[in-house]
Amino acid sequence: MQFAVGIAGGQVRHDQTGVESIVEQAVLAESLGFDVAFVPDHYVFEQLGKLQTDGATYELFFVLATLAQRTKRIRLGSHVACLLFRHPAMHARLFAQIDEASGGRVIAGVGAGWTRAEFTMMGIPFPEPSERLQMLDESVAIMRRLWREERVSFSGAHYQLTDAVCLPRPAQAGGPPLMLGGSGPGILRRAGEWADIIHMVPRLGDAGTTTVDEIRKFSDAAVPAKLARVRAAEAAAGRKKGSARFATTIFNYVPTTSPAETKKAAEGLAGIFGGTMEEILRHPVSLIGTPEEIREELRRREETHGLSMLVMTFTTLDQMRAFADRVLGLQ
Repeated sequence: MQFAVGIAGGQVRHDQTGVESIVEQAVLAESLGFDVAFVPDHYVFEQLGKLQTDGATYELFFVLATLAQRTKRIRLGSHVACLLFRHPAMHARLFAQIDEASGGRVIAGVGAGWTRAEFTMMGIPFPEPSERLQMLDESVAIMRRLWREERVSFSGAHYQLTDAVCLPRPAQAGGPPLMLGGSGPGILRRAGEWADIIHMVPRLGDAGTTTVDEIRKFSDAAVPAKLARVRAAEAAAGRKKGSARFATTIFNYVPTTSPAETKKAAEGLAGIFGGTMEEILRHPVSLIGTPEEIREELRRREETHGLSMLVMTFTTLDQMRAFADRVLGLQ
């Protein structure tokens, strides 16, 4: 299993800017042995339907370009790029140029958008999910062709290109690996058809916001059926089983010092999100327990679901250090 760090601009000391904080997090993650640093793509962050307008957010590709210059080994990924925010040719150019600058370390995470209030705030059209997925299809087709062909003409319902070029080409032959974010049926089918990584999160596209109900439904018990959709689509597309690797993000990380403390923390989250304590301990976006309990749970997720990449979100740098040392044994 690979381990990644989800990086944002929230960990800001009084003596540093948000960009300096982001760089510090990525450099530390690299020094600790993490495999990937992922960067989000938002105008404003959202939490359970409420826009967090008091916090700074940084442009995805500005951050990736900065990290390409400040790191040497760790892979750099978008978590995920909203393909409705930019023309697909612009996405292709930006990913290609950062891949060149980083020496071929980019993971191109992509999605069809989900935060309705963010779109409304900026006056960006927010079509129904079916249309957004159609725009995703056209965008991905254009990006891959621009990375691989000398000139590209394309005539779609949403985008048109005539003898378009994209230079420089990505450092990775054929372009960076594509990570598709989401867990609705349309996303899972597409993941099986063409994605290198399926990054599953609670289904958000229909509601246009994070809801407790969708978080609750995105349970450990729901994962096998979702993965079955991916594998069926792989087979239908003639791809080898497992071509789309399975990844998730931990949004609720609660390290504890004893089984009793673990039980208490899980019961507390169960009171918020519903379900039993056992369901919370196995929930795909939660990771609660002592280092020993966490290692055991991660082995279970890997063996049961084939989880191949885990993205961690930490609240402090010390928490990142402790996870690398006590859970992963990387220090």
